[in-house]
Amino acid sequence: MATFRVSLIARPDGWQPTRPDDVPSQPGALGETLCETDDLLAAVQKAIDHNEADGADWAVVVEPGAAGVIWPKARLCTPLGYKATTVWWPEGWEPESTLDVPNCVFKAPGEMGQERLTYPDAQARVRALNQQSLDQAANVWYVVVAVENEPVSCTVSRDSSGTETTTAEYRLHVIGPDGDGNRGDCSHCPAREMDCATEGWTPKQQTIMTTEIRPADG
Repeated sequence: MATFRVSLIARPDGWQPTRPDDVPSQPGALGETLCETDDLLAAVQKAIDHNEADGADWAVVVEPGAAGVIWPKARLCTPLGYKATTVWWPEGWEPESTLDVPNCVFKAPGEMGQERLTYPDAQARVRALNQQSLDQAANVWYVVVAVENEPVSCTVSRDSSGTETTTAEYRLHVIGPDGDGNRGDCSHCPAREMDCATEGWTPKQQTIMTTEIRPADG
């Protein structure tokens, strides 16, 4: 499992972040480490708490030792983007609200949109889509996932015509239930005696591949 580090950088003069996990377009060197954890969302919250204190420095979240775009040995994970994605509706599981998240999350077929949303917008979209699933007795459910900023890997290839194809792998983190949702009712699930029906939420990671094709100039 990946390790995430909350590191400090100098806050550029005059820079105005648009959100508490924002990152300057040209950040300086990584400085002091605030903490390390295998829970990305906990790391991001630690960075946000520091940034909201309005100090002279700024906290970012990186994966130390991983190749990044800005820092060669630290892949930048913030700011996070959020998306709504489909998961299979577990057999016997019953949601108690449109923001419930089952412990047994399995990605359903289908593509996620390219647009990265804010968390409130992604949550609102999930709420609306899950209401449709309830109304139509669908077999899929929707959850919010957080997408790390820089890709885990990226390859660029060009064919004889000059067409450029970029393939990138991004890591996703399923957002567990917050104060507006819970894990739902597992009492009718065939696996209701297993730990997944009784234990608390544990972080869940997935990856997606994206492909961008750029035609040859001219």
